[in-house]
Amino acid sequence: MDTRDLEYVITIARTGSFSQAAGQLFISQPALSQYIKRLENQLNITLFHRSRTHVELTPAGEYYVKQGEEILTRMKALEQAMQKWGKQIKHTLSLGVSQFYGKWYLTPFLQTIQQEFPTYHIQIVEGESRTLEAMMLQHKLDFAVFPAPVYHEEVQFTSLFREDILFAFSEENQDAIALLPKALTEEGLNPLYYQAFPFVLPKEGLKMYTLALKICKKAGFQPQSIYQSENMGTVYSLINHNYGVGFVPDVIAKNYDPRTNHVKFFPVKSRYSHRPFGLAYLKNSDLQSLIPKLVKALQGR
Repeated sequence: MDTRDLEYVITIARTGSFSQAAGQLFISQPALSQYIKRLENQLNITLFHRSRTHVELTPAGEYYVKQGEEILTRMKALEQAMQKWGKQIKHTLSLGVSQFYGKWYLTPFLQTIQQEFPTYHIQIVEGESRTLEAMMLQHKLDFAVFPAPVYHEEVQFTSLFREDILFAFSEENQDAIALLPKALTEEGLNPLYYQAFPFVLPKEGLKMYTLALKICKKAGFQPQSIYQSENMGTVYSLINHNYGVGFVPDVIAKNYDPRTNHVKFFPVKSRYSHRPFGLAYLKNSDLQSLIPKLVKALQGR
């Protein structure tokens, strides 16, 4: 057995699904199933009871997972102790962020973060928030910054600020501008007036897509999407070129280039038009002592 055996079995046990575990481990489901089958044959035991809808640990599997978690914890502690003993440790602080928030939010704070942690090498890891959570669960990532919610109870979330969701369209969209006297009030813009317009949306499954649909549903309509993108920067670019209307985080309105921006931004009249944006980390992280300084740096204080 090796640590990969332990990681694979523990991840399947935690997710209760070979397919979900395969996604978190970045391998195919058939490959994971074959790997576990070989391990069971090697040990001459059955680790999992399998059904079409669920995976459940056998008594032997429960013992394997319990002991395996303790072994991985001790191995990590031993590795860190040996590095310190040999005085060869090179501190690395890994921080995950999506490509979009890396550009529009994190970049100005990187120098401050490095100044706050001079003994650490700051490693930036790009990824969508679900991927970043999975990496933290596998102890491959220390921290991540992204919008709420988090999807695993083992992940702690500290809010850095409130992110507002804005309604956006190009200043060249005269039909959209003509509706403003009716649509825009002191409470914000009612997107219902724009239900007949083509919408540029994030890709289905992303947090921003879910939020946009909630806003529209609360307003009383289903948006007609002409394009969906994995990157909010692309959504903004298409709106900027008048391909449609849509919703964007306020970080764009705060940081756009005035030389190239043609988008008008409006607060949205909806209880779903804001969400916490924060710092995520494992509840039992060995780097808990760094969190106050990191939060301060990420808030620009």
